[in-house]
Amino acid sequence: MMKRVIMLGLTGLLLGGCSTVPKELAYEPESRLVAYQPALQGMEGKPARWSGVISAVHNEQDQSVIEVVYLPLKANGVPTQTEQSPGRFLAVMKGFVDPTLYAKGRSLTVLGTLDKPVDSQIGDHKYRFSVLKVTASKLWPPVKEVEIRYMDPYFYDPFYDPFWPRRHYSRW
Repeated sequence: MMKRVIMLGLTGLLLGGCSTVPKELAYEPESRLVAYQPALQGMEGKPARWSGVISAVHNEQDQSVIEVVYLPLKANGVPTQTEQSPGRFLAVMKGFVDPTLYAKGRSLTVLGTLDKPVDSQIGDHKYRFSVLKVTASKLWPPVKEVEIRYMDPYFYDPFYDPFWPRRHYSRW
């Protein structure tokens, strides 16, 4: 009986540790969330949870507009790091957003309602953005770059002798 209780407890802990969307980004039922599509029209007011990498932040008088390069969500709500993206969207947040924290390249997941698409530009290119009025967001910690050390296979160290102990003792 005690083994069953322990196993049940461990199973609960194990399942509780599975990756789930953070509470602030939860939405029920998830089936009602609109999937990302470039320049959505006629979907105003519908809920969506999108993620991506911040491209730019524009602070206005009473709101901040964050330009996000869309990336698909993992099961835990974190954007998948990929080389391809179907497009960009604008995340409109109330109040001021610090551009130092919401820096270019940071991962962001937002939950909100769709608004009318906006025509703007990316550089000199005209672009139509999907717009999401944000009700909740999660700024993910910066991805730490892993240092990869490279050793030149043709490097020769004249003072390194892998046979040092045997070579010196064999002379005696």
